[in-house]
Amino acid sequence: MRAYVFVHPLTAPLVWLIALGSGTSGGVLAPLLILGGALGCLAGQFLPGDAGFWAMIGMAGIMSGAMRAPMTGALFAAELTGQFAALPFCIAAAVAAYAVSVLLMRRSILTEKIARRGRHILQEYSVDALDLLQVRDLMTAEPETLGDYLSMGDVIDFFEKRAQHRSYPVVNRTGQLVGLVSRSDVLRWEVEGCDRATSLAESLSDASQPTAYPESLTGVVADLIVESGIGRIPIVERESRKVVGIITRQDLLKARHKVRTGETERTRHVGLLDINRRD
Repeated sequence: MRAYVFVHPLTAPLVWLIALGSGTSGGVLAPLLILGGALGCLAGQFLPGDAGFWAMIGMAGIMSGAMRAPMTGALFAAELTGQFAALPFCIAAAVAAYAVSVLLMRRSILTEKIARRGRHILQEYSVDALDLLQVRDLMTAEPETLGDYLSMGDVIDFFEKRAQHRSYPVVNRTGQLVGLVSRSDVLRWEVEGCDRATSLAESLSDASQPTAYPESLTGVVADLIVESGIGRIPIVERESRKVVGIITRQDLLKARHKVRTGETERTRHVGLLDINRRD
């Protein structure tokens, strides 16, 4: 006994759209061509000329717009159908679809899944290294902190005798961030003749300290450093506000330098010799 299953023509595109929207893996080329051809054929019922011609135009357009590759879409559609005489029309449709895609979509379908994982690629032809990394990749975990119960006199003595960094996060007894104390703050206290018995909790209670989260993009932190003028940003947990790390201006510059070095340096292996060259 044979069993026959009849599938509605809209089932396959619908299943593909649901799978793509859920973030699962799968090919995009064939479904794009099917969708484009079907839409083009449908539009061809109301447009002059053969419906097959408009199906080819639909394939070229949707592939070019979704993948941000206009020449690839036009040439692929013409080569797939063998209608090279219609290549100029495919190119026109591909360029128009690409222009609409750039205006309406932030990125192509090929980089959407990467962006959903927090690796945002804002410009696909020139990618900023800081837009590919998250703060947890660069931050110094478990940094040295100062308790808010310390007096200003204790902090002044600490910076004069034992401090190894320019600034330190200040936390309460549960590890939550209260503020940031730097060498410039200590110098200002000494010049103003502060009350050395005042605790950090009292002096920093109204301070507004910029922070970031481990999942934040380093590009956002770089903008925060520029806007605030603070070179060290504490990293806190989103829910508990506990300090889990710190990231500095130097960390961002090192990361950018490392990525640029990897893009410009190449190693060629010839036999047993390694020849380093710069492109």
